Formats: sequence, structure tokens, C-alpha cells
Amino acid sequence: MGDLCIVSIIIIASLIVLSYALSRKKPTIKYIAPLIVGVISVGGVIISFLIGGGTGMSVGTISFTAFISSLISLLIISIAESIKRKFSKNIHQ
Repeated sequence: MGDLCIVSIIIIASLIVLSYALSRKKPTIKYIAPLIVGVISVGGVIISFLIGGGTGMSVGTISFTAFISSLISLLIISIAESIKRKFSKNIHQ
């Protein structure tokens, strides 16, 4: 259980850093990296049912962890962006 928490934290941190690195060039692609990881992880869960056994279970667990991590990072990015907009509105008024 502890290992999955560490993997989840690493995925969340890397997705946040990746999305903000991509948003420097184009601000509209900030949400793309977590969404792509979410779609790939759903595919991993589906593939894990086809593999079966212990290997399929481990692939499914890691894919599900990646999916939850992508949702959490998407939520953090959205909240940070709304707070940033709120403060920039208050400063410019």
C-alpha cells in the first residue's frame, strides 16, 4: 500500500510539472497531459482483464493508480488556475 502511495505522488508531481512546462508554450494545453495519462490508464485496466492472473492484477493496479493520480493532478491544476485568475483579477482592479 505504501508503494502505491509513493507511485501516486510521483505521478501527480510529474504530471503537474509536465503540464506547466507545456503551458509555457501554449496555455491551452495545460490540461492535456493528465487527460492523456487518464485515457492510457483506462486502456491499461482493460488490458489487465485480458491478461489475467497475477500479472494482469498488477498491471490493473498500477493503471488504476495512474488514473486516480491523473484525476487528482487535473483537479489540482484546475484549482490552481482558478486561484491564479482570482488573484490576478483582484490585483488589476
